[in-house]
Amino acid sequence: MKCLERSAAAVMTPTRLMLVMLCLIAQTYGCAHVIYEQTKIGSFKGALDIHWIKPDRFIYVPNKDDPLRFTVSGRTFEPRAMYTDGGSIPRLFWGVPNYSPWGYAPAYIIHDWLFDAHHCGDPEYIDISFERSAEILAEGIKTLMETGVAPRDKTTLWSIFEAVKSSVALSIWETGSCDRPALKLLEDPRNPPGELLMRIDINAIPRRKP
Repeated sequence: MKCLERSAAAVMTPTRLMLVMLCLIAQTYGCAHVIYEQTKIGSFKGALDIHWIKPDRFIYVPNKDDPLRFTVSGRTFEPRAMYTDGGSIPRLFWGVPNYSPWGYAPAYIIHDWLFDAHHCGDPEYIDISFERSAEILAEGIKTLMETGVAPRDKTTLWSIFEAVKSSVALSIWETGSCDRPALKLLEDPRNPPGELLMRIDINAIPRRKP
């Protein structure tokens, strides 16, 4: 990056520091814009039910009447019951706007499901690569933004996309084990496990202009 090609011995004056910061901001926005424009838009349908089991332990249970689905590029993803933590956002960032672990809950659940399906060897998802799972999360977030469910924020989408294709995320993809709720917890749909923590009906969410 030409604007950062400075001598290591150069004095970092306030003016120079400002130029460096502006250069970094411009580069970040440029990357974010490119990724956002390249990301496809899909469609969400159904309701998202999250049940609290114990501290930091949650279960996504498909709504018996209208389960969550995400369709993009002609393919529909429909998660089954699984443990989830929403977006795996470090606690340090929970208070930052747009970085709550449930801020883009429908997209996070789809992404968690792709990891779960990979770890459990579900044959219908064997073609989904680690790289594709990150793209699908970005597509889910952009869909929420472009349909007015969430504010449009290209930088947030880009930063989350970069995080979920990091070496840490890859290690979890490659070494994680299959850990699904016991069937006995899900036998009676009238009495789902734990306490219902949240229900998000995609169709009922008020829309804003993107």
